[in-house]
Amino acid sequence: MVSLNCPSPCSSHSVLQQRTLPLPTPLPLPISPLLGFPPPPNPRRSAMAKTKQGKKDVDSYTIRGTNKVVRVGDCVLMRPSDSDNQPYVARVEKMEADGRGSVRVRVRWYYRPEESKGGRRQFHGAKELFLSDHFDLQSAHTIEGKCVVHSFKNYTKLDNVGPQDFFCRFEYKAATGSFTPDRVAVYCKCEMPYNPDDLMVQCDACKDWFHPSCMGMTIEQAKKLDHFVCSDCVKENGPKRLSNGYATSPNSEPKAESKRQRR
Repeated sequence: MVSLNCPSPCSSHSVLQQRTLPLPTPLPLPISPLLGFPPPPNPRRSAMAKTKQGKKDVDSYTIRGTNKVVRVGDCVLMRPSDSDNQPYVARVEKMEADGRGSVRVRVRWYYRPEESKGGRRQFHGAKELFLSDHFDLQSAHTIEGKCVVHSFKNYTKLDNVGPQDFFCRFEYKAATGSFTPDRVAVYCKCEMPYNPDDLMVQCDACKDWFHPSCMGMTIEQAKKLDHFVCSDCVKENGPKRLSNGYATSPNSEPKAESKRQRR
């Protein structure tokens, strides 16, 4: 039975970890003549006043109008200054209250690909975020809800992806536009990194993963495959030999659905 939709990190036998794509190296930013360092990119607007005396750390905060409790380490959706924009995503690093009971949260921002210097690329998933080195202090009242930012590996294992599910596989330096890691494994003839939103099929012979469109197939055709051998392996080994060696049992059922479905 052909394997669908789950290249590395889920696959333990992918043979193409050595093929990598370097992420773009950012150009140097202009130096501010006043401050001596680059101005921060894509600043989040803070609704905060200056810190007052008498503040104290708090363990939790209940989102206004809900019964959802936020604690340090949780990921949250935060109201943007422009209501037409998507909510910002951040990880809560610390919470503190002043003498008047106002709660402030120190957050570490996640950036969406389109907010980064390189912009959104073909292999970026719709729910992909970058964990930045951009910290900020915000009013807890700007928190709209909670969300979950999964590791890339855990995200690819989800049976269902909900509106509050995101994933992160890169850290991002906001001032320089650089990424960690700075290289990523690639797959298919197009040599692109894995986008978990795209279905892929695995070659029974070389164990590489391929986009159906790169193999001249539709997604529906790929879902009906009992087995799959890429064109390079067919040329190298011959179609007859591969057909005999990788034939599926008549009783085996093709995998008709992709691994994950969006809610």
